[in-house]
Amino acid sequence: MSGHGDQGRVVVVDGAVTDDRHLQGLAGAERISSSELAGQRTTAGAPVDLVVIGTRATSAVSVVQRAHRQWPGASIAVIHPDPDAVRRRASYAPGVPLDLVIAGADDSDLPFRLQLLRSSSIGRRRHSAVLDAVVHGANRAETTAPSPVTAVGALLEHAPLAVLVADDGGGLLGWNRRAEVLFDLQPGSTGQSVDDVVPGALAMVDKTTPPGGAGGPPVDVHPPLRLRVADRVDVEVSAVTSQTDLGRPVVLLLVVDVTDQRRVERERDRLAAQVELLGRVSDSLMVSLDLAESQSRLAGTLVPALADWVSIQLWDERDQPAGVLVRHRDPARAAVASRIERLKSRSGVITEPSRRAASGQEVYLREVDAQGLVAEVPDAGLRSLVQQLGLSSVIAVPVPGRAGVLGSLLLARGPDRTRFTDSDLGLAVEIGRRAGIALDNARLYSGQRHLATELQQSLLTAPPVVSFTDIAVRYVAAAQQAQVGGDWYDAFRQRSGDLVLVIGDVVGHDTRAAAAMGQIRGLVRGICFTSGDPPSQLLSSLDEAIVGLELTTMATAVLAQLSPPTRDGVRMRWSNAGHPPPVLLDTSGRARLLGPGSGRADLLLGVDEMARRTTEETTLAAGATLLFYTDGLVERRDQDLDQGLQRLLSAVEAHAAEDLDALCDAVLGAMVPRAPEDDVAMVAVRPRPISCDEVVPS
Repeated sequence: MSGHGDQGRVVVVDGAVTDDRHLQGLAGAERISSSELAGQRTTAGAPVDLVVIGTRATSAVSVVQRAHRQWPGASIAVIHPDPDAVRRRASYAPGVPLDLVIAGADDSDLPFRLQLLRSSSIGRRRHSAVLDAVVHGANRAETTAPSPVTAVGALLEHAPLAVLVADDGGGLLGWNRRAEVLFDLQPGSTGQSVDDVVPGALAMVDKTTPPGGAGGPPVDVHPPLRLRVADRVDVEVSAVTSQTDLGRPVVLLLVVDVTDQRRVERERDRLAAQVELLGRVSDSLMVSLDLAESQSRLAGTLVPALADWVSIQLWDERDQPAGVLVRHRDPARAAVASRIERLKSRSGVITEPSRRAASGQEVYLREVDAQGLVAEVPDAGLRSLVQQLGLSSVIAVPVPGRAGVLGSLLLARGPDRTRFTDSDLGLAVEIGRRAGIALDNARLYSGQRHLATELQQSLLTAPPVVSFTDIAVRYVAAAQQAQVGGDWYDAFRQRSGDLVLVIGDVVGHDTRAAAAMGQIRGLVRGICFTSGDPPSQLLSSLDEAIVGLELTTMATAVLAQLSPPTRDGVRMRWSNAGHPPPVLLDTSGRARLLGPGSGRADLLLGVDEMARRTTEETTLAAGATLLFYTDGLVERRDQDLDQGLQRLLSAVEAHAAEDLDALCDAVLGAMVPRAPEDDVAMVAVRPRPISCDEVVPS
C-alpha cells in the first residue's frame, strides 16, 4: 500500500490569473482547459487529489460532472463570480460529488478550504487502500500494474448509505465517504474498536460472525441497532458478514439515516401520548364531584406524566384562596409541598406565573435560572420552598369557569428533566380548560349540596323530650345527590299527650319532591295536633288534603301513636301507607317486622282519597325497641328487598344490648355504604321503665 498516503496532483481547469492567489500552497498544480479535460484518459501515475474549476469556465457544473467522471476519488472546488447560481444548478444536477465546494472569487478563506479538500482526498485514498487490502488480501505482492479491483471500493464510496468495515474481532478496517461525514472519522480511526464509533456495534459483530469463522453462512442481526449520532441524526445499523477473496472474514456495518422517519415517529408518539393524557385527565375529573378530591385526582394524573410537580390554586368570589394543592413526584418532598399549601392559603402569596395565569394569561418559561427565579417568585419564603422542589422550566395556564377564571394551574419541571416545549403549552391550555369545566361543576355542586343539606336539616327538627320513652333520629343524605330529598321523619305530642311518630318518603328526588315533602309534613302536624282520630283516619284525612290542595304527589308513610304507659306497657297504634314495615326488637333480643295484619299493605298516599286504611295495634314493653326507617336503608341495586330486610333484622339483633343512639349508629354502619345511593331516615323509640306513680290506669 506504499504511496497511498503521499500527495497527488492538483488539476486547475479554466483558471484565470485572478484565481492564482487562491492556489498558493497547492504544490504540483497542473493547468488545463475544459476542452483538454474532455480528451483526458485515465492513466497510471500519481492520483489526482483536487480539481479546481476556475472563473473562466463557461459552464461550471458541466465541467464538474466531467471532472468527477474522470477522477471520482478527487475533491472538486468551483471558483465563480456568482456562486449562488452555481449552487442552484448543482443541487439538482446528476454526477456531482457530495463534498463539492462552491466559492466566490473574492472569498478570503478559500485557500484554507482548498487545503482541507486536498487532505480529505488523501485520507479517502488511504481508506480505499484499506478496502482494497480487505477485499484482495493485504499480503499479495505489490505490482506495478493498476489494481484490477477498485469496483468494490468505488461501490462503497457511492453507496446511498454509510458503511463501516470491521474485522471479525470488531477492529475498524475502513469506511466510505458517507460514514466519514456522519461519524466525523479521521484517518487515525483505522484499527480502533467499532464500539468507539457506534456504541453497541461490537455486540452486533460478535453475533453476526458465523460459527467456525469464514466457512459459515452469513447471518443478519435482528432487530437493527438504533441510535442518535451527535444529537442530530438518527441512524439504524445492521450488520452482515462478508469475506475477502482470500477467505478473510469481515463484517459490514450498514448505517441508514432514519432521521426523518424517527422525527415522524416521535411526533406520532408525542401526539398519541398527549391524547392519552387528556383522556386520563378527563377520566380523573369525572370520578367525583367533590372539589378537593377532583383537584387531587387531577394532580395525580399530571405528576409525573407531564411535570415533576404541580400547583393548582383556586380563588373564591372575593379573590381569596379557596383551594390550594401542591403535589410533587417525590414522596419525600410532600412536607415541603404541604408547607407551600399552608403559606399560600394563609398569606395569599403566589408565584408570578400563577398570578398571571389567574388573570387569564398563558405563561411559558422554557428556562428559569437563579436570577429568573427571583423575578418569578418574589416572596423570599415561598422562593426558598420552591427551590427545594426544583424549578427550571414552567408553564402556567388559567383554569376558566363559566363566569370567569377560577384559578391557575402551574406545571414545573426540575433541572434533571427536559424542558417544556411549545406543544406542552398547548396541551396544558387544554388541560386547564377541561379542569375548569369539571372544577366549576364540582364547586357548583358543593354549593348546592351545602344549601340542600342546610334546608334538609331545617325541616328535620329534633324530637321532643318525652318522660316515658327515649327517642333517637338519624338522617343520611345520598352521596350522589345535590338536592333536598323526599325522605322525612317527625316526632311530636298531640293535645291528648300521645306521642306521634311519622316517617315517610315522597316519590322523586327533585325540588318538587322537596316542596311536597315540606307540605305533607306540615299537613301531618296540623291534622294530628287538632284531631284525636286513630292513625288510619289521620292518614285518610291526609289523603283528602293532598287531593283537595292539588299537591299532585305521592308518598309512603308510617304514622304511629304511642300513648302514656299503662300496667301492660306503652300502647302503640299505627297505620302503614305503602312504607317498609317497622322493626320491633323485643326485650329478649329478637327482632321482627310489624307487617299488616291482613297481609296486604295499604295504598300510598296521594293515589286515592277514598282508599281504605287500617289501624294496627300492639303493646311495647319497657326496654323494647321500635325502629322506623326509609327504603334507602334496605334497598340496594345488588340485592332484593327481602335480603335487605333480613340484613336489617340481623343488624338490629346483633346490637340489641346497645343504648338507643349506639344502636342507630351501629345499624347505619352495617347497612349504609360509605357513598349511599339514596337518602336514609330513621326514628327509634325505646320505652323506659317507670314507677307506679307514672302508670296511667287502663
